[in-house]
Amino acid sequence: MKIWSFAKRGFMGFWYPYVRLLNTLWPSITIEGKRLAISPDVYKPLENEYACADYCRPGDRVLDLGSGSGVCTVFTAPKAREVLAVDISPAAVRNTRENCDRLGLTNVVCRESDMFSTVDGQFDLIVANPPYINVEFEKEEEQFATSVRFMPTMFAQAGDHLTPDGRLLVQFPIWFRGRVEKLGAEHGFELLEVKRTPNKSLGLFLLSLAYTQVGFRSAFYLFRAKAAAKAAPSPRKRPAGASRARASSAA
Repeated sequence: MKIWSFAKRGFMGFWYPYVRLLNTLWPSITIEGKRLAISPDVYKPLENEYACADYCRPGDRVLDLGSGSGVCTVFTAPKAREVLAVDISPAAVRNTRENCDRLGLTNVVCRESDMFSTVDGQFDLIVANPPYINVEFEKEEEQFATSVRFMPTMFAQAGDHLTPDGRLLVQFPIWFRGRVEKLGAEHGFELLEVKRTPNKSLGLFLLSLAYTQVGFRSAFYLFRAKAAAKAAPSPRKRPAGASRARASSAA
């Protein structure tokens, strides 16, 4: 186990400067016709994260938890009443704000926050793309692709920030469905749906390969609080387009 931990830390020690170099060479990405600028220290969205917008209902108040480049924010904002985009990384907050300003989104608030530390009120939809690799570094703000506390903290506190009919949408590799569902259940969440992200285009696959981001089989996990499920008189129909749906956190 210690050998595996050292190996992961060694890989991430190489990966961070490597990704910064790639982001410097290719400082933007175009997704579904929207060009997003990507800062050197922010994760480039490579998993068709845009499809989270299929789960956003018109008029929802949305929280983008760990906004990174702002990809989830810029795709949910046109349908939402309001989006609060938060990230522990100042670079990510600036990056999200830059992309929202360029795209003319006026219903978005960008704020620095360590998870829910500066989050106010309740939301109809919380969108989160947690770090995939479970490695701890000395400085939490540098962990835009690794974390040992994002998922437990998210499930422990998300219920306090959801409306009675609110939903939690988590993007994470499908390989870990059992662990994700168990962690959600331990904190009072019911798993409603698991759906793969859309298939990558050839261009996106090759870009993912360059970033060594392959083999994750990313999926959307849709949760709601069990208390809300018991209170609901009947199952709520999914929004149109959710059948087509499939993080990054910069933290």
